[in-house]
Amino acid sequence: MIKNARLLVIGLLLVGCNDGPTAVGTVFDAATPTDLGSPADRPDASDVPVATDVPVATDVPVATDVPVATDVPVATDVPVATDVPVATDIPVATDVPVATDVPVATDVPVATDSGPVDAGALDAGPTDAGAVDAASCTPATETCNGMDDDCDGVVDESGCGTHLLITEVVVGPDEGEYVEIHNPTAAAIDLSNVYLSDFHDYACFLGRGCTFTGGRTLASLGSSDFVARFPAGATLAPGAYAVVSLKGNLPLFSGIAGVCPNYYLGGATGDAGVTLGTCIAALPMRATGHATNTIGTSAGLTNSTEPVVLFQWDGSAALPVDLDYVFWGTPSSTNAQVDKTTTSITLAAGGSATFLPDTAAASQQRVAAPANGAAAVRCNYAEGTERRTGGNGLGGHDETSEALMTTWRVTAAPAQVDGSLATLNATPGAINNCR
Repeated sequence: MIKNARLLVIGLLLVGCNDGPTAVGTVFDAATPTDLGSPADRPDASDVPVATDVPVATDVPVATDVPVATDVPVATDVPVATDVPVATDIPVATDVPVATDVPVATDVPVATDSGPVDAGALDAGPTDAGAVDAASCTPATETCNGMDDDCDGVVDESGCGTHLLITEVVVGPDEGEYVEIHNPTAAAIDLSNVYLSDFHDYACFLGRGCTFTGGRTLASLGSSDFVARFPAGATLAPGAYAVVSLKGNLPLFSGIAGVCPNYYLGGATGDAGVTLGTCIAALPMRATGHATNTIGTSAGLTNSTEPVVLFQWDGSAALPVDLDYVFWGTPSSTNAQVDKTTTSITLAAGGSATFLPDTAAASQQRVAAPANGAAAVRCNYAEGTERRTGGNGLGGHDETSEALMTTWRVTAAPAQVDGSLATLNATPGAINNCR
């Protein structure tokens, strides 16, 4: 308060000095404004802290002061896929025993296989121990299909036979009829004295007569029957096949069968009526020289039932020797099974020679009749359980005792639309397909 009063007095005095007359007798020194703060003494804007006195953005930690992405562990600091054990660190399929490490069927001894040779007639496994069991020639029939073929349709024992075999027969279409023979041995075979026939009394048409006991009579050789001899000098190489066409139009035959035949039936007058076409290497079969022509004018195979016999005779031996025999269908009086049990051959020098007993017709096995365009094929080249002693065949075999129902098979597929043989039906001139 006192301070304020003094200021008021001073202010009044100043007013008086400026506006009124000067007091007499007394001189006052006029105070200068230096006692009072001048505007220059008052703080101005420059006295007030400015923005530069306030910490600026540079005083505040900026983004560079804050740890940046490089300060934060990045993906390279985090274990990556290469740090994690990968598939190559985990045992792979090659580390796990594979199928080749597991014994397969061929590694497992089967009941009847004892090495490269079959010891019995049945394989429990899918394959034989050996492809060809030449030592014993006892086929091992696979349980998949009852044939000795490793379940692949191709017979194994094609090299096991000891003599010529009939291996395939096709009964139709007519111009495609043929019989295939095979040499399963390791040596060439001379065919000059080998015969092929579709007649049950074939032995009686070799230029000599026959007699029978038990009241049987000689059957007549019909126009469709044949007892034919292979050409002079003909041979069959080891392992080879030969195809005999039963008709004379060879271009038509080759169009159906897909091959030219090696031989053909010439009919009653030899080559008359035969057309070779491109099959110029084919040779005609010969008649036997019997009083009755032994190649009928319409020789061929009967579809429903027929025997086919392969045999040999040198012209001087007392009796012909059977090589192979197959029968299909139901027997009839004109197409009967072979049974020479009561048959004797009249010898040129007098007397006779009698055949050993064959298997009785009622006990013989038969192949089912093949359909037109289908084929009857041998699937066991060792002739199965055929009796090998006491017979009329080579080496004492009884060719009529073969279990044809198990050693042969008839294909079921029909002929192609164009009349040709279906691929799986027949393999003329080649190893059989037994599917």
